[in-house]
Amino acid sequence: MLLAMVACPYTHAEVVESALQTCVQCHGDKGVSSQPGTPHLNGQLPAYFSEAMSAFAKGTRPTAVAQHKQLAVEQVAAVAKFYANEKTVPRPKQNIDPALVAKGEKIYANRCMECHPDNGRDSDKDAPYMAAQELEFLVTQTLAFKTGVRKFAFLMDDAYRGLTDDELAAVAHFFAAQDLLASPTEKKRRRK
Repeated sequence: MLLAMVACPYTHAEVVESALQTCVQCHGDKGVSSQPGTPHLNGQLPAYFSEAMSAFAKGTRPTAVAQHKQLAVEQVAAVAKFYANEKTVPRPKQNIDPALVAKGEKIYANRCMECHPDNGRDSDKDAPYMAAQELEFLVTQTLAFKTGVRKFAFLMDDAYRGLTDDELAAVAHFFAAQDLLASPTEKKRRRK
């Protein structure tokens, strides 16, 4: 028991608190960002969050934020769990284009629903939650995948194949327009 206390001298709460002091500057105290281009982290899957932070640390996912590379593994795990538990915190409404939302909904139904079911409020195949995500962040990241700055995850290359920048922006508007806290309404369907 004493050996375990020496190996980890900080409590879980202290580990979370020290890591969150860095995170809240951009992502808000409950994981809801107020800065354009900065993703909301509340409610995100812990495995996805941890994988993203690992990719930042290894340099396999680009980031201009030095703090992304500075958190220890135990801090990442603690923060991932903290943000996952903040799923009931609402995300703000965004200025979206209704015509793009309608166009994006059709693309979502044929290309995205399999991995991001229930309008992005659920996950399959370890895909991140997308509902009500920050619009500028979504647009930037979809283009990063298309240009090769970010590497495609499982099935994403098929989902993106042949889509224009405008179509990707429409999907981003569709996801940004969703309510993270809405009741589940859709069944999972296979892409056509």
